Amino acid sequence: MRVTLARTDWTTIAPLACQAGSWCARCGLLVTLIAVICCSSGCRALRCRQPDEQISAARELSIRGTDAQRRGQWDRAEQFYASAVQQCPADERARCGLAESLWQRGNREQAVAHMEQAVRLSGSDPLRRIQLGQMYLSVGQLPRALEQADLAIEANGSLAAAWALRGDVFKQEARYNEALASYHRALAHQAHYPDVQLAVADVYQKQDRQLRALSTVQQLADQYPPGQTPPLVLYREALVLKDLKRYTDAANSLLAASRQDPQSAELLFELSRVQMLAGDPASARLSVQAALARDPSHTASQAMFAELGTAADRVSTASYRTQP
Repeated sequence: MRVTLARTDWTTIAPLACQAGSWCARCGLLVTLIAVICCSSGCRALRCRQPDEQISAARELSIRGTDAQRRGQWDRAEQFYASAVQQCPADERARCGLAESLWQRGNREQAVAHMEQAVRLSGSDPLRRIQLGQMYLSVGQLPRALEQADLAIEANGSLAAAWALRGDVFKQEARYNEALASYHRALAHQAHYPDVQLAVADVYQKQDRQLRALSTVQQLADQYPPGQTPPLVLYREALVLKDLKRYTDAANSLLAASRQDPQSAELLFELSRVQMLAGDPASARLSVQAALARDPSHTASQAMFAELGTAADRVSTASYRTQP
């Protein structure tokens, strides 16, 4: 799926805490919450034992790196943050910004190394631990990810993101009951947590508890104003409804999602599949045609279009042969 919530795809890392503070550890693929972390004597990131002019230069470079990140210019951001680190190696913000930029550019090994340094320089700030743990999770280092989650919880047991990270690790290890327990702890501290709520629904689906999954997704949908439910939530609702063989209801959810994200070929393809299951090949054909109009190279839609055409030919031939 290309449609996303604040987080991204539940399989990709959430934005990393960085330069001006810490980003919401899981708000994906989706709204950045920035908090300024300062001490009475100023930002703790600037503990650098360097001349004032070098500290000032590092700060200016970090600001320029932040601006480049916001513009999506990750190569420039990497350059600015790397220069800031050279000016002041103990600047936590610069280390974190460099880690994020490297990560976005696909250099994960170096990104992890710099985030490890950022954790050390932060004095083992639990928020930084969560960000490092998410990196470990993304590269498949599950024991390390779990360790960071546990250490963050030990430091601050009310951090919903730490419990969520713990749940994500258990979910990947197929330890579903433990994952649910951690996710529910996260929700106890943060009731509206879309990524976690969808993860809970996914676990229920894996456990073949489809009604619980549907209830979870619908409770999340109810937390949004009418007509503003994110496409990803509607999509996930449709998947559960399809599992329950409620194809018409699933089609309605996908129609609502496609209205909010009209350029998504994937949504229209899924709508076509559900309409076929509902016994409505005419609507299914229209939906898959719309999907191909948005993305002619969408292979699944191409296959569906060919399948619908073959089915229509069979019906037409059968009808012709039965005429007197």
